[in-house]
Amino acid sequence: MSTSISGSGPAYIFMLMEAMIDAGVHMGFSRNTATTLVHQTILGSTLYAMETGLHPAILRNSVTSPAGTTASAMYELENGKFRTVIKDAIWACYRRSLEMGGQDSNVGPGRITYNQPPAPMTVHYQGAFPPGLSREDMIRSGLSREDIIRSVIPAPSGEVTDEERNAANEKKKEK
Repeated sequence: MSTSISGSGPAYIFMLMEAMIDAGVHMGFSRNTATTLVHQTILGSTLYAMETGLHPAILRNSVTSPAGTTASAMYELENGKFRTVIKDAIWACYRRSLEMGGQDSNVGPGRITYNQPPAPMTVHYQGAFPPGLSREDMIRSGLSREDIIRSVIPAPSGEVTDEERNAANEKKKEK
């Protein structure tokens, strides 16, 4: 499994770098300048993530201003299904490694598996209270609405709570 992330991972990063460099050249930077900017951006982002130990979504949100330039770029990446393409590439790599090892490669999202119960469906709740939980139940529990929702339904990939965002901002202020 690690091959699909760390063994082939450098190729994914190099392709991202190539796309960023090419976009920089298209915008008017020299290839050398665009390359330096991309190298430093990747290096700085990686070192910062490693140093802080924060979840990447928290780091991304900390550098994304509402209605700003980064928010516009993130919107385009999400519209282009960036996450899906990356995840699908990693699963394809893993399946190919299984095939090369003579194992069943019918694994991963959207694959049919036999002799296994169907995976439970995840429902993302968006109402005032989780299904089957009244306001009174929530008050009696002593937990906040967010705590209860978090315990019932996991947040979608990349979603950061206000609490996590505030903690990240406090950590930045301390430095």
